[in-house]
Amino acid sequence: MATTVRPFPLEIVTEHQLRSLCKALWSWPDCEGCCDDKPCASKDCPFKRTKRLGRFFEYYKDVIATHEPDAKTGEGIGALTCHEDLFKIIVLLKTFPELTRAQIRSQIFKNRKAADEEGAIDIAVKIMVMVNCSADLQSTSSLQDRVGWPNDICFSQFVSSLFPIPTDNPRVNEDDEEKDLEKGVDIKGALLAKKLRKHAGLIFQPTDDLRCHLRLNKKNGILEVYHHTSFLKEHLRLTKDEPRNSSLEESLRLGALPRQVALEILDSIQKILFPRTDKKSSKILDSLTATQGFDPDCCRFESANIRTANEKDIQYNYFGARLAELYNELENPTPRGMERWFQRKSGARYMMMATLVGVLIAIILGMASLAISGYQAWLGYQQWQHPITPPSSG
Repeated sequence: MATTVRPFPLEIVTEHQLRSLCKALWSWPDCEGCCDDKPCASKDCPFKRTKRLGRFFEYYKDVIATHEPDAKTGEGIGALTCHEDLFKIIVLLKTFPELTRAQIRSQIFKNRKAADEEGAIDIAVKIMVMVNCSADLQSTSSLQDRVGWPNDICFSQFVSSLFPIPTDNPRVNEDDEEKDLEKGVDIKGALLAKKLRKHAGLIFQPTDDLRCHLRLNKKNGILEVYHHTSFLKEHLRLTKDEPRNSSLEESLRLGALPRQVALEILDSIQKILFPRTDKKSSKILDSLTATQGFDPDCCRFESANIRTANEKDIQYNYFGARLAELYNELENPTPRGMERWFQRKSGARYMMMATLVGVLIAIILGMASLAISGYQAWLGYQQWQHPITPPSSG
């Protein structure tokens, strides 16, 4: 008998399912005080933070709402028939990060044959680490922002490959900053949102992909900013009290991203681009949360619950190269619009501009001189045609 698959089986999301999502992602414990959807009086209840996760929940709904099982008659049911199917994949990825993609697929679907098994794993990864991935990348526009997770690579190795530390690119670290300050240059202090908008002409665009944070499109003047700070803070809470030398696999088993990555993204938003000490940059952030879909939690500054005492000032190992690139863009803005006819801000550009201005002035003066000469010639011709006869005496 053919199995009837309901289109978009995950499009309806209840409050209970969102709570179950938090349990699957971050192992939130059950709370007796709020199990009946009543206001909880418990001070340590994690479900009090669900309101702060509103933008992340919207992201979750957008990702899974349009998921349509690619199931055909006689070929098995869809891989995701309910939210719980997705939560099981997330929990398995957390519990066994040493498993390869192929092993994950075998474990999840060992008792049933399902259509679109690869797509189900991709969605789980997208929700868990907020990165687009695919087992089989093809040269199509829809996959241009995806990263491949081959079948023979384990989950922890895949996550590690998402955030490589640049070895031959400039990095913005504490030591680097001290050297720059000695030279009179404050790189991190210069990258305020107000300066990037005013002097570099940049537009801030939200992104849901962690890998795209601080990605600069020089041609269009767009700076992508990963804005789900409430999501990042949950990961930082999980690893706050863990040893600093914890392995990536240990962090993933907790449900957390690499701590350094989360700290760099959060601090680059709240301490570099939009520090609350700078009113104009803070107003820009307020406007972005109100009109551009940025997570309102970006405006919520907190420290005690998510970071240790020695994490007040951090090194930028992962995103330092992009910060340096951003600083170079601020110092030497890419010409856009009419300015694209000229070279970048340099001596050659100014020489070209001066030459063009000189040519224009010469043309204007030449035309003016020609006009004056023509007018004088016309006056001479008129005097010759109509001579003035002096009055006769007598």
